[in-house]
Amino acid sequence: MRLTTCIVFLFIGTFAFAQERITQDMMRRYAEKAQKYLDKEKALAAYYSVDTSGIKIFSSLDSKLKNKPEFFIDWAQLGDYKNKLRYEPELAFKMYKLGKYQLPEEDHLHIPKLKLNTQGRIIDYITVPQRKDLHGLKIAIDPGHIANDFETGDLEKKHLKFKQDVVRGIPDSIEIAEGMLTYATAVLLKQQLEAMGAQVMLTRPEGTSAFGKTYKEWKKNDLKKAVDSLFKIGELKPSQKNYFLSAKADDRDIFRVIFRDLDLAKRAELINAYHPDLTIIIHFNVDETNTNWEHPTKRNFNMTFVGGAFMKNDLSSPEKRFEFLRLLITDDLENSIALSSCMIGSFEKTLEVPTAGNLDARYLSEGCLSTEKKGVYCRNLQLTRYVHGPLVYGETLYQDNIKESQLLNRESDKTKNMRIRQVAEAYFQGVLSYFTIQR
Repeated sequence: MRLTTCIVFLFIGTFAFAQERITQDMMRRYAEKAQKYLDKEKALAAYYSVDTSGIKIFSSLDSKLKNKPEFFIDWAQLGDYKNKLRYEPELAFKMYKLGKYQLPEEDHLHIPKLKLNTQGRIIDYITVPQRKDLHGLKIAIDPGHIANDFETGDLEKKHLKFKQDVVRGIPDSIEIAEGMLTYATAVLLKQQLEAMGAQVMLTRPEGTSAFGKTYKEWKKNDLKKAVDSLFKIGELKPSQKNYFLSAKADDRDIFRVIFRDLDLAKRAELINAYHPDLTIIIHFNVDETNTNWEHPTKRNFNMTFVGGAFMKNDLSSPEKRFEFLRLLITDDLENSIALSSCMIGSFEKTLEVPTAGNLDARYLSEGCLSTEKKGVYCRNLQLTRYVHGPLVYGETLYQDNIKESQLLNRESDKTKNMRIRQVAEAYFQGVLSYFTIQR
C-alpha cells in the first residue's frame, strides 16, 4: 500500500513538474514573440500580459492596473481557442467579446497537445509538407488597387507619367497605372496555380473594387450609406459628414477617407470567408524619395510584408486587439514569414532585382520590424492585420525605375507584357518553393 501511494505521489509530482515546465516555456515563447514581431515601439505593455495563469488582453493601462482584462485565456484552453481562430474566426471573436473563453463542460480538463523535445521544452518550428502538386489547396490572390484606366490611377495616386526625355534616357513617353499591373499579374498567376491543381479566388474583377463596382458606381450607389454608417459609429464628425455628402466633396478626399478602407475591409472579408490555405497580396513598389514620381529613378528593390509591428494607437478597438491576440497565439505569423521568405528568394532569382534592407526605405525603419528572414518585414497594414492564415504582401521592383518603367510600359494588354509575366512566374515559383514542389 505504501509503495502504491509513493508511486502515485511520484506520478503526480512528475506530471506537475512537466506542466510547470510547459507553462514556463509557453510564457517565454509568447512574451518573446510579442516583443520581436508585434510591439514596434515597445509601448504595448499596457494592453497585454503573459503570466503563469495565461494571456490577458486589456483595453487600457487603467484596466490593466485594476486587473480587469478585456479577454483572458488560460494555458489549458489555448489549443482549443487556436482551433476556433483557424476554423471559426467569427465565433472566436464573439467569445473574445464575452471576456473569457469558456470550454464545453466535457473539455474542462483539455490540455493542448504540444510537441516537446527530450528536455520537455516546446518545439517551436513550422513545417510545410512536401507535395507533388497543388491539388486540394485554396489560394486567394488580391490584386492591389483598382485602376483599369489612367483616370482611376490618378484618383488612387498610383499613376506614373514620364514625358519623353532622351537626355534622361527616356526615348518614349511612359504612363503606368499600378492597378493594371497587379491585375494582369494576378490573372497570369491564377492560370499557373490552377494548372497545378489549386483552387484560386481573386478578390476583385478587372477594373473594379472588391465590391464588384467601379469607384464611380460605388460613389453613385453606396456613398451615402457608407458616410451615414461611419458617422453613426463616430468615425466622422458632423462637418465631415456634410462635406462628403455635398457636391463640393473632392473625389480624392472621398477615395482616401471613405472608399479605400472600406474596399480593403471588403477584400479581407472575402478572403477570410474563402478560408484559403494561403493568400498572395500583389503590389508593385515605387521609390519613396522620388518626389511625385515625375522622373525615373535608378533605385530598385523587392520586399515583402507580414502582420505585426503594432504601434500604441493601433490597438484602439476590440477588433484590433483581437487581431493582435490572433497573431500572438496562432502560427499565422510564422507561416507568413516562411511563405514570404520563399517569395523573396524567388523575386531575386527570377527578376534579378535586389532585396531591400531596413535602411533602403524610411518606412522600413520607421514603421516596420525586421524578421530573421531577409526582405521580410512585419508591418501593420490593413490587410496584414485582418487577413487570417499564411499570407505574403509582395512589393516587387520599383515601377519608376528607369529600366523597369520602360519594360512595364510595353503592350496595352499587360498579360502579354514580358516583365509582368516574369513577376507572375516569380510568385508562382515562390509558392512551389513554399510547398517544396519540384518541377
